[in-house]
Order: sequence, then C-alpha cells, then structure tokens
Amino acid sequence: MAICSKRHSSCGTVVALAAALWCGQGALAEDDYTLGQGLRFDDIKISGYLTVEGEIPEDGKSELLVDDLSLFVQGRFNRFFNPFFEAEIASMPVLKEGEAPFSGGDAKIILERLYNDTYLRDNLVLRLGKSLTPIGEWNGIHAGPLVPTTSRPLTTYRGFSEFISGASIIYTPRNENLPVATLYWQPDGGLSHDFDAIENRVFHNIKGMNLSWTWDLENTVGLSLQHADVTGSSEKQILVGFNAHLVTGNMEWRTELTKSWLDNPRAMRVRDDEFGAFVQGTYNIGERWSLHGRYEYFQDRDYIQASENAILGFSYRPKPPVVWKLEYAFQWGQELNIEQGLLASLAILF
Repeated sequence: MAICSKRHSSCGTVVALAAALWCGQGALAEDDYTLGQGLRFDDIKISGYLTVEGEIPEDGKSELLVDDLSLFVQGRFNRFFNPFFEAEIASMPVLKEGEAPFSGGDAKIILERLYNDTYLRDNLVLRLGKSLTPIGEWNGIHAGPLVPTTSRPLTTYRGFSEFISGASIIYTPRNENLPVATLYWQPDGGLSHDFDAIENRVFHNIKGMNLSWTWDLENTVGLSLQHADVTGSSEKQILVGFNAHLVTGNMEWRTELTKSWLDNPRAMRVRDDEFGAFVQGTYNIGERWSLHGRYEYFQDRDYIQASENAILGFSYRPKPPVVWKLEYAFQWGQELNIEQGLLASLAILF
C-alpha cells in the first residue's frame, strides 16, 4: 500500500488502533491495567507492540519510520479452541531525507500469524495455521520490545522462511531435563503473502523439527533441522541450525548458526551452500541499562564475497515494557540487509 497516495488510510488505522487501546486502558483502569500486560476480557486477551526506528546510514538517506505496529488477539476457551491472531502495519515512513512527510516508501498491512491450538493432551499441542518457524531463538521472539538490538542478524531469517502455514505438533515433556520438541509441515505455499521474503527464496513443502532445552528459566539451547523446496524451481535445501542463550550474572551470551545445502540449485546461485553465524554479548548494568556487542559472518548463496557486520550499542528500559536502543553498525564485504551507520529505536509493549 503506497503511503504517498493512501497515507490517510494507514494513518487512520494507526489512530484507530491507538484510540482503541487507550479507551480500553481507561475502561479497565479500575482493574489495575499494567502497560505491557494487554487487556483481558474473560477468555480473550488483546495486546500488541509498537516499534519506531531511526536510521542514519553513512551512505544513504536518513529515515524515521514506524517499523511495526502489531495487534495480538488471543483466546483461551477449551481444549479444542484456542485461537491466536496477529496483524501489523509495517515499514510506514514518517520522515525521510529529501522526501515529504509520510512519503518515500510503502507501508504494508500484514497478517503475521493466525492459528489455533488444540490440546491433544495437557503437554501435547496440535497447532494449525500460520505461525513462526521454530528455527533459532530470535525468530520466535522477534518483536522489537523483546530483542536486544534494533538491527536483526542475517542468520536469524535470511536462509529460511520466517513463517510456516500448516500443522505443528508441540510436545513439552514433564521431565524438565528433556527438550521441548516441535515437528511441523507446510504442504504448499503460505497462508498469506510474506512481504519481507527475499526474491528467489520463497519456500514451500516445508518439513522440519526443533528441539529446545531450557533451564534456570533463562538459559536455552536449541537444535533445528528443516527440508524445503524453493518455489518456482526444482531447487531444494536442507538446513541445520543451532542456538544458545546463556546467562551468567550480569552477562548474557546469544549465538545462532545455520548451514544450508542446496540440491539442484538455480543457475543464478554462485554456490550450493550457505552459512551464517553470530555471537552477541549483553552486559546488564542494573535493571535498566544494558551494553550490547555483536559480530556476524554470513556467506550467502547468491554472492561470492561474504558479508560481515558488527554492532556496538546500548539500551535503556525505564519500564519493563518500554525500551530505547541506540547502536552503531559496522559492515564489511557484501552488503546485504545491514548498512553501516547509526540506528535507534523506541519499542513499547501494550
């Protein structure tokens, strides 16, 4: 949807969502509504988040945009009917160097997630619909208020589909030493178009599994395996992934890596494999301030030269659901989706 010609519609949607949340907050004031906890109406919970980003690249135009305005609706009714819905307005320009306000780009209204959970047992769930692909940690918690930096590592999305539309089985063992296991299958294309999908990298017939171990609430280790067909070609890929999030005192370490092998690759590919990995450290100075550093290496299937980037920055949380972030991105080699320059953001959970 072009903001230049339809910005009043998009802005009207933003205002309507904000007004609904504000009015709902006022209506539930007597019930001690807490920012970040959403609004609850019996078995239905309404929540969401807002992320506003500013970018000052070394080579390119400075920009301020609403990166995400998301609305969640979640129902918990019985064993069989537990729907979840997420829609968002994404990439809505506010100011861009050399452009009129609310122009210089297109905003998109996106169906992010739409699924239902059926509890076959108390620890065995059948999920049908569109949901996040369980590869790594970042893709599962990708909302701006929940991730540590404004920029997203390439490894967390570039080599696979961020969403699956199909069936998932999620098993949570009663023995906490065993991993949560997820098996999933997408037989055809997605339930809705993924606007952020990379050209010539749209997948279907996706089959995969994920194992995730958690201990002491915050520490996680995960393993992923996936097979997928590339739409519009005879290309297929097998992907393996590893992720870890470890907390020791004030220090947090995050890492993810993915490795893909291509079968019958398209002629445009310069290699028949792909590899990405990053390591990120966060030092928490009390409950509000955090320092962040990250290094990433990504060897893309479509380029001879590898891409490298590094992030240095900090974040400030005046309240748990509100976070300000400021960071500088360094970039070497093939430029993919991270430009060298200054990045800042404000993210709020409703």
